[in-house]
Amino acid sequence: MVALWMLVASVFFALMGASIKLASAKVGFFDIIFYRSFVNVLIVAALIKIKRLGFRTRHLGLHMKRAAIGNAAMYCGFYSLIHLPIATATTLGYTNPIFQSVITFITAKGQLTGKLLFSVLLGFVGILVLLRPDMPHGEYAATLIGLLSGLLTALAYFNVGKLVRTGEPELRVVFYFSLVGTLVGLVMAGAIGFAALDAVTLLNVCAIGVFGSLGQITMTRAYGSGNPVIVSILSYSTIIFSTLLGYLIFDEKQSYIAAVGMALIILSGGLAILRRAPAKVRRPAAAAQD
Repeated sequence: MVALWMLVASVFFALMGASIKLASAKVGFFDIIFYRSFVNVLIVAALIKIKRLGFRTRHLGLHMKRAAIGNAAMYCGFYSLIHLPIATATTLGYTNPIFQSVITFITAKGQLTGKLLFSVLLGFVGILVLLRPDMPHGEYAATLIGLLSGLLTALAYFNVGKLVRTGEPELRVVFYFSLVGTLVGLVMAGAIGFAALDAVTLLNVCAIGVFGSLGQITMTRAYGSGNPVIVSILSYSTIIFSTLLGYLIFDEKQSYIAAVGMALIILSGGLAILRRAPAKVRRPAAAAQD
């Protein structure tokens, strides 16, 4: 059942990515940010009320720091999704376990084991393969921004861990993250001017928020009821579903070189997760993009 919950979450996240790409043809970048965050904040606020958790917090500063990093990661991820094939952008977002290993080593002064070094180096080889010399300049820039999304997501997880250790409920963490995203999207899209929505585009922007929220909820259920290491590895199935949707909806075909790079990153992420198996793996329910 745990595997099923994570696979369902992966489908929702892949559908969110496809919805972002579809909506980007008609609405602006900050419109997407606003609708994604606004729908999410409504759903999370309703869940907080149902569970009677309350909205007050004694750690507002830490919430704002986490929200700033998390939203920056989300913006980079969305930019990458809009300008790259879905599978490539999704893979770049999933480099965060590689960066988490590096951050853990630096902050905890951990031992540089052979397994750690191998997993990190393998991941960066995969990244270099994706950054192939023949890549168009526009895609090159979007790839670097997608990679930045992976780094910022790792930093967001680090701050989520701090909040969870203070006793903050995850739903409250997600609420403040989405609230900040809503306000930033509202101000920026309002200054530029919201794009007019026809029926199909309205459905797409609502789907972004709904699929993202459903992905969070089902992923939280998976992490709450099963082995976090297995669930973390299964989360990479999002790349498979994204590849399938990219082919079916956008006729996106991956080159052999790109496929090798993606495979190396997936393998590296899996090894990084397994390396942390003895410790409790942080649940990314409140992470940047989801």
